Amino acid sequence: MISNRLKSLAKYFSKDDKVIDIGCDHALLDIYLIEEGILKSMIVSDIHEKALQQGIDNIKLHKLEKRIETRLGNGLEVLKNSDDIDTILISGMGTSTILSIIENPYFKKINKLVIQSNNDHEILRAELIKKSFNIIHEEMVKDANKTYINIVFIRGRKTYTELEIKYGPILVRNLDYLKYREDYVKNILDKIPMNKILIRHKLKKELNEIKRMKKNIK
Repeated sequence: MISNRLKSLAKYFSKDDKVIDIGCDHALLDIYLIEEGILKSMIVSDIHEKALQQGIDNIKLHKLEKRIETRLGNGLEVLKNSDDIDTILISGMGTSTILSIIENPYFKKINKLVIQSNNDHEILRAELIKKSFNIIHEEMVKDANKTYINIVFIRGRKTYTELEIKYGPILVRNLDYLKYREDYVKNILDKIPMNKILIRHKLKKELNEIKRMKKNIK
């Protein structure tokens, strides 16, 4: 059974995408993408042998060994120059790990990234924009009382405002997301001691920023 968190990523792919799932773990999303006819084939990888073996076992169970190729290794290092991969799928990793993965010569062949990062979405956006990618989809997904952010990047230059990089050019116009972000910041502020003046000032500034954006949407 595939979770809503993972299933939410499936709609961002087309049959022409040549995909590697980095950090595939159990490979349930990959199996779903093939069985639903969304992708014809793909490569999946993981740096951890035990995690990859879970994926291999599930792929065999669904008899998809000929359509899902598994590779053990670190990120894009598993790819060869002869591979024709042009799309990266990453979910369940932190932004610092993701940015270290794309510091690889093969990255120049990548035209699309589908990412569900655990944190630091502002940094992720800023760094990929610097690398000449722009954002075509963003989505807030709730699953099992947790909130996840999906971002789809494609190669191409575009100019963004500071607010668009911070909150997301699409999410910045999403009232549900802004309410979530407001509650998130309030929760942090409530836990910050009163003597931490600079931190509290920064959080209050963000709350005012969010309130102004919410008013603009209304």
